[in-house]
Amino acid sequence: MSELVRCARALVGGSERNDFAFVVRDGEIVDAGDFKPLRERHPEAPTRAFPSDRLVVPGFVNGHSHAYQILLRGWADDWSFERWRDEALYRVVPQLEPEDVYWVFVAAFSEMLAAGITTVAEFFYLNGRGNAHAEAAIRAASQTGIRLVLARTWMDAPHAPEVFRESIAEARERTRELRAAHPEANVCVAPHSLHGASEAMMRAAAAFAEEEDCDLHIHVAEAQSEAELSMSRFGKSPVLALDSLGVLGARTVAIHAIHVRDEEKALLARRDVRVIHNPTTNLYLGDGICDVVGLLERGIVMGLGTDANVKPSAIDEMRAASHLQKLARLDGAALGASTAFDLATAQGARALGVSAGDLAAGNSADFLVLDASAIDPWSPPGNALVYRGEDCWVQAAFVRGARAYAGEPSLLSLEARRQCARIALRCGVGKECV
Repeated sequence: MSELVRCARALVGGSERNDFAFVVRDGEIVDAGDFKPLRERHPEAPTRAFPSDRLVVPGFVNGHSHAYQILLRGWADDWSFERWRDEALYRVVPQLEPEDVYWVFVAAFSEMLAAGITTVAEFFYLNGRGNAHAEAAIRAASQTGIRLVLARTWMDAPHAPEVFRESIAEARERTRELRAAHPEANVCVAPHSLHGASEAMMRAAAAFAEEEDCDLHIHVAEAQSEAELSMSRFGKSPVLALDSLGVLGARTVAIHAIHVRDEEKALLARRDVRVIHNPTTNLYLGDGICDVVGLLERGIVMGLGTDANVKPSAIDEMRAASHLQKLARLDGAALGASTAFDLATAQGARALGVSAGDLAAGNSADFLVLDASAIDPWSPPGNALVYRGEDCWVQAAFVRGARAYAGEPSLLSLEARRQCARIALRCGVGKECV
């Protein structure tokens, strides 16, 4: 059955519309426009109406996440990247059993929905013992209601924990099985990085993406140390090294792309590579500042991600993205609110290859209902959201037209928080994280 959603105020294509409406059928927006003509075209559709003290906006798109890293926050802060990786990430995450993954991911995904994130690309690397861990993550997405893009990681670097590593043959077969069993999870391939996957594995992953017609996610030029490692190993920068391995192309989603020169930005554009920017995590780990403006100027499609999930908030990521570009360029006009909002919605959806991110026909019916009472009457709502918005403004989140968040924690999310406390204690992360 169709449903007509009437919005006294909405952000459509980044601009405010009044008395706007859209029709939802089978989880998709099939018609949209001014309410009156839409009502005439769909006279039988029941109406769901939101008054003027609410602002309806597209659901936010999280282009890169490691959900299990919520277990690291609050106690592994203020460390160098190497210590954070070796003493926190590599110590805690390998201890997680599939049922642990389920509960941790329910907790993380519930936080995301409460912050208005309706789509998440999860870069998942607990695959060394088969698909059970990944299937637990998929189950968590299904039961919370968030849309999942599972970037299934391939890793074979000897320094990585055993539960992350697998052979090329194992990775290929397990990924193929996961894609066949869970089409709803949008499973794609994700060779971890130049330092996490061998040359042979990266080449095999690129071939797999071509054979299976799926995207390829990969960490690229995140830290300065990665650039130095690439030069010593390949005699080339990370971007040039990946290009020589046949990894860069229209299927590629490059995560970070911080330490890249102008000629490499031009190469990413020529190869039609998409980029996911993770400003809060880059700040948290001291990675550097991605030249978002320079990449956008070259026509590269970009999105935003919460990465380490210190606080999985698309609003925070929009604000950080804008402020970092203003600071890096010493220009208050460098990256405005409308662009930041686009990165978190429509453009972010294009970066992941999903039909979402705007209240337009042909898109999935993913939308948020925000409390508009804190928005000054003289302020454009998009500006207010990016520069003053808070996660608590999110009153409801809908995914495929179904309510996935209703303004307060669900019983499932509350249980997940209790289970996470138990898991954290068992994994020895200490009182600081529970």
